[in-house]
Amino acid sequence: MDGVKKAGILAGALVGGVIGGSVSVIGKLARVRLVDEIGESIVDSGIYTGSVVGNIAGGAIDAVVGKVANDSERFEGGVGDIKEGGRQVVDNLVDNVKLVVENGGEMLAGAAKMDGKRAARGARTLAKVVAVGAITVGAIRVKKPDPDGE
Repeated sequence: MDGVKKAGILAGALVGGVIGGSVSVIGKLARVRLVDEIGESIVDSGIYTGSVVGNIAGGAIDAVVGKVANDSERFEGGVGDIKEGGRQVVDNLVDNVKLVVENGGEMLAGAAKMDGKRAARGARTLAKVVAVGAITVGAIRVKKPDPDGE
């Protein structure tokens, strides 16, 4: 059910855009790059969450309608969409665990080598993951830190 999928993406973009866009503007006006980056990540996370929810909801509707109408093609397509949504959730979780582990390691390595920039870079990314996760309560999309950046 493409309409439900599109509605999920639009809803995610709307919620992510309003909340994340506001946070990003605050960061830009206050000239606090971390706040701006958190806002951008909220926008990305909102869109991604809407996409996943739309995929699963559309798949569920197609599976039920396909089963009731005895339309095996629609049923199988719906089940496929549900599986794809589940795969997206698992992939996102794995990516975020890797991100947390990598940046936790960066913090520890930076502290051990007395490299404040390296430790701060890891801490910034972890702060973004926590902030975005608290606001979006679901799929988290945080850009990996630029090793040459601040």
